[in-house]
Amino acid sequence: MSSFDKGAVHIFTFCGERFAVDINTGSFLCVDEPSYKFIELLLNGDSPEIAEERIKEIYGDESSGVAREIESLIESGVIFSKSIPYFQSTLMLKSLCLNVSHMCNFSCSYCFAKKGSYGGREGIMSVEVAQKSIEYLVKHSSEAPQLEVDFFGGEPLLAYPLIQETIGYAKKKYPEIKWRFTLTTNASILDKEKEDFLYDNDVSIVLSLDGGRAVNDTFRVTGNGKGTFDIVVPHIRYVAEHRKQSEGYYVRGTYTHRTLSISDSVKALRELGCKFISLEPVVTDNEDISIKESDLEDLREEYEKLAKFYVESGGGREWKFFHFNIDTEAGPCIQKRVNGCGAGVEYLAISPCGDIYPCHQFDGISSMKLGDIFSGIVEDKVQQRFKDANYLFNKSKCATCWARFYCSGGCLANNYRINDDLMEPYGIGCKIQKMRIEAALYVQYRLNGGGI
Repeated sequence: MSSFDKGAVHIFTFCGERFAVDINTGSFLCVDEPSYKFIELLLNGDSPEIAEERIKEIYGDESSGVAREIESLIESGVIFSKSIPYFQSTLMLKSLCLNVSHMCNFSCSYCFAKKGSYGGREGIMSVEVAQKSIEYLVKHSSEAPQLEVDFFGGEPLLAYPLIQETIGYAKKKYPEIKWRFTLTTNASILDKEKEDFLYDNDVSIVLSLDGGRAVNDTFRVTGNGKGTFDIVVPHIRYVAEHRKQSEGYYVRGTYTHRTLSISDSVKALRELGCKFISLEPVVTDNEDISIKESDLEDLREEYEKLAKFYVESGGGREWKFFHFNIDTEAGPCIQKRVNGCGAGVEYLAISPCGDIYPCHQFDGISSMKLGDIFSGIVEDKVQQRFKDANYLFNKSKCATCWARFYCSGGCLANNYRINDDLMEPYGIGCKIQKMRIEAALYVQYRLNGGGI
């Protein structure tokens, strides 16, 4: 083989160590400096013979046997493996997001839902719309054995009686289906009664909290600008204690240009007793808070700090950080990964009045409306755009990206929000995603016996 596909292997350094990952198989190696350099030369177009000569010039006897070892790995398909054929799957509806509330009792300044109203009138979903939505999901899911319903908002617990009734309706009318319910809440009115009901009905919860008091209260505020930390933390602590034997919750935070110290934020959440944590970058065109190119070097340092803390503090066993959950044993599930998140096809969102959107982040964008829960999907051309955008290899920048089988082409809503184009990846988001994948690979290497 005289040349090697640059898209076949990705090499990177993290926390001072060197790694190589095969894109197609997910094979992951920690390598020494001569081996790293040898692979780098192959990726830059050198033949194995020339690469071997060059590393001998640089490393002398230290490089003895490197070429032979790397070529053996290549021959056995561990790295520089050949690509397999991919196809665009026929996606089937299996999940609904019920935006049961277009109103919120908070006024978070980075909220994509425009502080709960999605830019329209405030309102609560009716029982009729909720039940029609359940019926629509069952009818169009081709009798899938498990269906998912996510209660979202605004603040969904403002529609708590509706949530109770909808869960009961789904279980009673369709007992043969295995239902999976989730709810995303700011936790402000999540009292013991509500949490007990949600727990007893196997409803997973996503709880919003950005970190410690100072970080959280920078953006997560009430309508009068008051910080929300002291309001929500007792309720979040109750959930964490109540569900300490299960994995039925995540505490999810948002970080911004002004709150980049994510390692400290995660530590603060751990000190509150949270075992399941996720932090996501804000996606906005607001210059004051958007993540900038100049933030990325500092952010990488933060992910390195977080990765070290995770390994040293029992991460993976005693607690979990969502973006460090990556399977290095089985490799990326490629055929699933080439078909994206399913927005607009596998996954739909329903507004309080019954309008259908590709996902909750498109709610209120008239050009993205697919139809309504009473008449069904009538905008076939809009849905076809999402079918096309879900397929990884339809996005030219994603098709050759080393991280393609880990991120599946990124978030379509983020692409649209920043670039006004489903097919054009959000650049800063891509760089952060790659950073997180490298951190996750490093973490799994350490947890699997690499030491620290």
